[in-house]
Amino acid sequence: MTSSPDLLPCSEIDESLTRRLQGHLSSLETQIALPLHPVSCAFSRSYLIDYLQAIQSTTPKALISDLTYTAISRLSCLFTEDISSFFGFEHRLQSPTAHADFLIAVSSERGEREAFARLLTAGSFPTEYLQVPEWQQVRSFVQHWVDAHSILHTHVLGLWLEFDIDPASTNIPIPCVFIHTIPMKAAKHDSDYDWLLSSTLPVLLGHPLSSTVRSRLIQAFNKLPDTASIMDVGVMLSRASSGVRLVYRHLQPKEMIPYLQSLGWTDTDGELASLIEELTVHASRLVLHITITDQGVAPKIGLECSFAPDRYQLETRWTDLFGYLESKHICLQGKKDLITDFMGADLEDSTTAFSLDSYTMAVRIPHAQYSKALIRYLSHVKIVYSPGHPLEAKAYPGVRLFGALSPAAGE
Repeated sequence: MTSSPDLLPCSEIDESLTRRLQGHLSSLETQIALPLHPVSCAFSRSYLIDYLQAIQSTTPKALISDLTYTAISRLSCLFTEDISSFFGFEHRLQSPTAHADFLIAVSSERGEREAFARLLTAGSFPTEYLQVPEWQQVRSFVQHWVDAHSILHTHVLGLWLEFDIDPASTNIPIPCVFIHTIPMKAAKHDSDYDWLLSSTLPVLLGHPLSSTVRSRLIQAFNKLPDTASIMDVGVMLSRASSGVRLVYRHLQPKEMIPYLQSLGWTDTDGELASLIEELTVHASRLVLHITITDQGVAPKIGLECSFAPDRYQLETRWTDLFGYLESKHICLQGKKDLITDFMGADLEDSTTAFSLDSYTMAVRIPHAQYSKALIRYLSHVKIVYSPGHPLEAKAYPGVRLFGALSPAAGE
């Protein structure tokens, strides 16, 4: 790809962006879109800003506006290490606005965890951010996570940082943090959960769990069906919530209502059961999200909808699901087309075609020499159910770095 003459080379982007982004939200300069850079920049270096600029031209402005995209790009400039090869956006399907929130994944593989630790402890991360309690908590967690002698080193496979994006805000952005754990199943002894309940969550929250939340979390673990597990545990650092979010793996749709009832959650109208039954017709994978609070399971329930096996931008079954969402009046017409327009692949070697037979996620490749592909796809759609309230629907477009499995795939 040929770059425009007014584009900066990759080697100069950091210094330029740093100058432009000083006083990050107070300058009028930050209200304009950042310059586009060729996809080759994303393949020569592994910074989030390179990936974001590489996909900007293929991201519909009706999905993410220039103003929002600039705010996201500005935020990504804080992460001046190769901490992530996987990020995404949250977009409300009922809203006519082109707004999105931003999500960053950090893996325990391929040095991403270590890069994040370097950034927060000895890197260029802004000092004023690290004076904020929530960022201090994140740094403390990462220091434990990177320690090879800590149980977190083996029990936490990755984390997500989720940022609520407000282009007009002058506040330091605070993330919600989700830790991706080894599968947590019902244990024989409550002490088996201590690494999470007594160490990990108190570090992230900045205080111990209340005895009530702790006991309710233990109950949530112990009530799991035999084949189910918890794969993600989240704390909403940026929100006025004391709850702990749980995300489930292999909890079958028919098991969801009995499981929720075993935790004391009730739905007198029975509408959630009907919703789950309908969704199983239009999606092959449903993932339950709940929040545990002092009062029990919060009324609001999340249902993540997608398809198995993962086919990324090659998935063709979204049309039926979006048709269902439109019939329920929780997705505006035209949103499906925006998502479809977003999906695609940018290959380092443009003479080859992307296929799941020849490419895999980059974090799974043990060596550094491989042909790269930047994949844009729809990760999932989440339906939010709250008794007595209208349904909500959110789409989660994702971007992930893949690599060729063999030299032949990149030649």
